[in-house]
Amino acid sequence: MERAGAGTSLASAFRSRHPGVTVRLVEADLTAPTTGLRAGLVGVAVTRAPFEANGISGRVIRTEPVGAVLRVDDPLAEREQLHPSDLDERTWFQFPEGTDPLWRAYWNGVKLGEPLREGPVARTVQECVRTVLWNGTIGIAPLGHVPAPLNHEPPDGITVVPLADMLPSHLIVAWRTTANSPLVQSFVELATAQTR
Repeated sequence: MERAGAGTSLASAFRSRHPGVTVRLVEADLTAPTTGLRAGLVGVAVTRAPFEANGISGRVIRTEPVGAVLRVDDPLAEREQLHPSDLDERTWFQFPEGTDPLWRAYWNGVKLGEPLREGPVARTVQECVRTVLWNGTIGIAPLGHVPAPLNHEPPDGITVVPLADMLPSHLIVAWRTTANSPLVQSFVELATAQTR
């Protein structure tokens, strides 16, 4: 769940196009999928969908399949692929009450309106990783993106096994629909240029 930015090429392109603009970064925890857009704290966000998008526009930067985050010593870690039903009896981490319901359901491996899977509440990527390592809790992450702090290796003992029957995760650039700022539109254009 990349929240702080879409990568060095985007930052470089934006700085080149707007050399006099100072960018303020806001990193949100996993309870805020719009990373401050709704509250007006940011003008544009790089985040992951799905979430309730009323009043928010977005464009996909890339789409990635997801997998179950497991400890490497988990009996299911050796499987080539899992289905969410393979994990029905397992404990999953979940996001707290009040978190966007669509976002909360997706990352808990259920459809909106279905009961959430039981498990400990986590607010940050690191809390998710720790609950997997310490308690064998299950989570979901985009394939090829084992949750790890920026510029650090994934933690020892964690793996991601592809999950079938799950919608992929969309990394998106999002903005308030009513925002017509040229800087926001420039950022959106640069962020989505690689997907054309």
